[in-house]
Amino acid sequence: MRLTTQYLSVCTAVSLFLLSSGTFAQRTDSAPATVEKLLETESSWDGTLYKTYPDGTPQLSVLKITIPPNSSLSWHQHAIPNAAYVQNGTLTVEKKATGERKTLQSGEVLPEMVDSAHRGYSGASGATLIVFYAGKKGIPLSTPAN
Repeated sequence: MRLTTQYLSVCTAVSLFLLSSGTFAQRTDSAPATVEKLLETESSWDGTLYKTYPDGTPQLSVLKITIPPNSSLSWHQHAIPNAAYVQNGTLTVEKKATGERKTLQSGEVLPEMVDSAHRGYSGASGATLIVFYAGKKGIPLSTPAN
């Protein structure tokens, strides 16, 4: 089979383009991964120490919760430890028994309360949370509080 000069030129040009664009080349100049600890705690945001976990096989749950602008969640409580990452917006949490409040901005993490009624509410921009729960199958992530 006879290859023409034009065909060889096109193949050479495509090969050089692919090699120079990194398609076949392996990167060696990439930056190493970084780790930033956002939270490590044994207590909720109000200082109450967490108790032991329930017996049995652990079940992890992760929820994305979007709170519209100037809105409030209902009073509720959790039977299991969890932490909320504020993805965007502003979140204020309030403890029902004392009225104690804490406000968090985008990028901050909140260790949630366990067995204590509380609620969260958003500001003018609303809030989006990523909430991580460490529980057990059959235990609800939250329940309404009186």
